[in-house]
Amino acid sequence: MTSLDVEGAFDAAWWPSILKGLKDSGCPRNLYYFSQGYFSKGTAVMSTNSFSIERSVTKGCPQRSCCRPGYWNLLYNSILKLEFTSHSKAIAFADDLIILTKGESIAEAENYMNLELRKISDWAQNSKLKFNEHKSKVMITSHRKRKEKKKEVEIYLNNNILEQVKSIKYLGIIFDSKMTFRDHVNYVEEKCTK
Repeated sequence: MTSLDVEGAFDAAWWPSILKGLKDSGCPRNLYYFSQGYFSKGTAVMSTNSFSIERSVTKGCPQRSCCRPGYWNLLYNSILKLEFTSHSKAIAFADDLIILTKGESIAEAENYMNLELRKISDWAQNSKLKFNEHKSKVMITSHRKRKEKKKEVEIYLNNNILEQVKSIKYLGIIFDSKMTFRDHVNYVEEKCTK
């Protein structure tokens, strides 16, 4: 299980990718042109007493807008349409992404996960997004009683090895490596006790 963190998330959404998502989803022309018009006039200005700098803006979902989550979903949904192997599944909610990969051995699962993360890295590069390798985590889960010699995995993102952890929090639920949910139950119990 690999949990990926998008750097900047909503603020990093590249407008041409959002427009492509609108087009690919069969968006009505009038809404597409409305969005295209909104995204074509982006500028940011910084002024001081002595000078002013103006730059064009090509990223970011509109702040405090009801369409902000929709635009993000159009962009991010394309990651779920990547051609993953039959051993893998991607699950996304807002900017949270989990990749699940299974294998007959830890080494096999490691190979499949690295293959999938290469596809995701290429997608991110084309979409002008970046996953933060310092906040992204990897965890081995297994119900098997049989012990494997290999306990550590080398999963790469942006040419860096991801930190291997014993539990991952995803959408408020703590998943542990044995899938017992003891960590989650303890967390909820502690919150209730307070």
